[in-house]
Amino acid sequence: MPQSLIYSHRTVYHVIMRVLYGRHFGERYTAIANEVPSGAQVIDVCAGDGYLYLKYLRAKRVTYLALDASPQMVAWAQRQNISAQLFDVWRDELPTGDCVIMQASLYQFLPRADRIIAKLLAAARDRVIITEPIRNIAASNNPLLAWIGRRTTIPAGEAYTAQRFNPSTLRAVFQSFEAFDRSALLPGGREMIGIFRGQHS
Repeated sequence: MPQSLIYSHRTVYHVIMRVLYGRHFGERYTAIANEVPSGAQVIDVCAGDGYLYLKYLRAKRVTYLALDASPQMVAWAQRQNISAQLFDVWRDELPTGDCVIMQASLYQFLPRADRIIAKLLAAARDRVIITEPIRNIAASNNPLLAWIGRRTTIPAGEAYTAQRFNPSTLRAVFQSFEAFDRSALLPGGREMIGIFRGQHS
């Protein structure tokens, strides 16, 4: 299955993110950044365009590594002097860091998302931060909108099943881990954030 346009072109990706989150676009990044201690070593898995680092984490003097399966996203990040590398979450060994982050990407690994969370936890010294949409165009009752949502979010790398989370299924996955600390809705109510204690905290 070919990678969709949103993951192969940074400008398209960024515009769609802004449209999806609307006036809460900046607030979601602020909420994530508030969970990252200053000076932390951050591993951002499925990092997209690295906007979290460029606008929110760089000022906190973190050591940052962006990992993504999209060659186009990695190349763009590198041109912005962001430390970034191609990464297959299923196959590659995840580097350790104080904070391991995954933004709006856990759906790509359904129905085996629990294996990915376990891998993130094994790499985190202090905490894991996961954000994930619980209101999705791909789950719309409108067949056309649902089709558009599914077709525009096909990731690079491992084939995915086009499944999505809802509030109940995401909480169930989060709460299945002993390391789970807390969760909350991000501003706008479209996305949930989950905080986990790292394996070495």
